[in-house]
Amino acid sequence: MAATSSTPAFLNITALTAQNGLSVLECWQILPAFTTSSQTGTAGASILQLGNVANMSYSVLPSGFNGGLHNAPTTQWVAFLSGLAHITFPNSTTEAFIPGGEDGFIFAADTASVSAKGHITNYPSGEETRVLQIPTGGTIPQHTVLYSGPCACHQPSKRSLDDLD
Repeated sequence: MAATSSTPAFLNITALTAQNGLSVLECWQILPAFTTSSQTGTAGASILQLGNVANMSYSVLPSGFNGGLHNAPTTQWVAFLSGLAHITFPNSTTEAFIPGGEDGFIFAADTASVSAKGHITNYPSGEETRVLQIPTGGTIPQHTVLYSGPCACHQPSKRSLDDLD
């Protein structure tokens, strides 16, 4: 029986970036679109190449951990595998809740070279938050900015904290 796919044509992700020296959130559509894989083991499935990466790390953050005010150490993909990240800014009321799992993929590009203050990350869930940090060597993926602010799945007005924990 053939599997049916609900994979979107494009990957939309929340991105931490900067404007006028301040960190901001944007919803990006990553380009190009998904294609059909011809790789052994995934042939026929949807695939999206995310570029060259190096020095990937895996972090385990305890419940209630406060990451404090910081910049992204380098441009990087960040995959929250479990738990919950709450991202805020010292210069704005904009915020995003990033749940671990399917909607837990973001791109961080608010490095010290483009953002004077960075962002604040707290981990308010009652469980550990497990995170993959995947540096891109300074490369920012090709993308289109869909709108300012986090993508809809990361907006606090769209989901309650109880739903995310």
